[in-house]
Amino acid sequence: MKLFVITSRIPFPLEKGDKLRLYHQLQTLGQRHQVVLCCLSDKPLSNDQRDALTPLVDALHVIQLSLVARLWRMAWAWLSAQPFQVTWFTDPRGIRQVHAIIEGCQPDVVYCQLVRCAEYVRTLHHLPKVLDYMDAFSAGMHRRSHQQRGVWRTPLRWMTWLEGNRLAAYESRMMDYFDATTIISGNDRLLIPHRERDNIHVVPNGVDLRAFTPRTRTLSSDHVILFTGNMSYPPNVDAAIHLAQDILPLVNTPVVRLVLAGAEPKPRVQALASPRVTVTGWVDDIAEEYRAAHVFVAPLRMGTGLQNKVLEAMASNVPCVLSPHAFTPLGIPAHNHAVICSDAQSFASAIDDILANPDKANAMASQARTAIQNQFSWEAHNHGLDDILTSVR
Repeated sequence: MKLFVITSRIPFPLEKGDKLRLYHQLQTLGQRHQVVLCCLSDKPLSNDQRDALTPLVDALHVIQLSLVARLWRMAWAWLSAQPFQVTWFTDPRGIRQVHAIIEGCQPDVVYCQLVRCAEYVRTLHHLPKVLDYMDAFSAGMHRRSHQQRGVWRTPLRWMTWLEGNRLAAYESRMMDYFDATTIISGNDRLLIPHRERDNIHVVPNGVDLRAFTPRTRTLSSDHVILFTGNMSYPPNVDAAIHLAQDILPLVNTPVVRLVLAGAEPKPRVQALASPRVTVTGWVDDIAEEYRAAHVFVAPLRMGTGLQNKVLEAMASNVPCVLSPHAFTPLGIPAHNHAVICSDAQSFASAIDDILANPDKANAMASQARTAIQNQFSWEAHNHGLDDILTSVR
């Protein structure tokens, strides 16, 4: 089968969730089908990106989007009901290029990652199409609207609330343009505002169990608390600040160090750096950060979707203290897998308990790793996606 895949970003390096998801999906799909990958980007393809992606696909196209054209579209975006992020990624010239590529390669099925790309293919009614929502973006935006802080919180709350409403309407409308849809978790499926949302296929993320393995060396005497993720993504920024400013001061265990590991830290995250807080920026091997940690803490208060960081921490056999936002999409029992907390004091108390009782914490971490091994294999989930793509042909 010939498969045309369109995505809003070049899926490498793997510092964002959508990139990680598609990269691993391509590893499986590329072995079974002829894949034509089309990426939207504001930068040209680098040599590292070409080297990483070329072995996975039969053809690779990058459509560069003009910043000037994007800003011009956004200036008029208020007059449209289209979500702002859809407007940001939708370029009329790019649509013509995509249609020309599709006309040339004559795919059997189109696979569109994220609603951001839907405008590029939604009117191609002669082709079977599958849309990957990944997350319920509208719900994530509505949650973000309640967490705005600072001088600009009122206009920012209004803007994110408006974008959430626009996304909800758009997510619902796009279901009627595609032959099948997928999403990352059952929880996210419930947040898609469409009467037939139960027909959305759940395709979870997986974790690379060869890369994320338990530690083989003794931990340092300093107790390391770890949080990871792209540090420009608002839910991660909020969680990092909450962890450093609200939770860490309540931790009673002596000699505790917080590590915030992830690419593109915003100035607000960089400002958290201190003798007790390390902000790493980009890390060449994030698995090493997990293996050096005594406890992984994800106090996420907004956002949606299945958290790759949680899968990676559990696969690395690190005891986890998580918010309901971070844990619930896993769909596994909380008992003996993680400690779930909802406020700063309970997070701090759970961290103290784990650091004071390493044997109990390690037993919990081992059970969580077993659950991840059994339920979150990239290969199994990607074969499920392959079945969905094949079924619409």
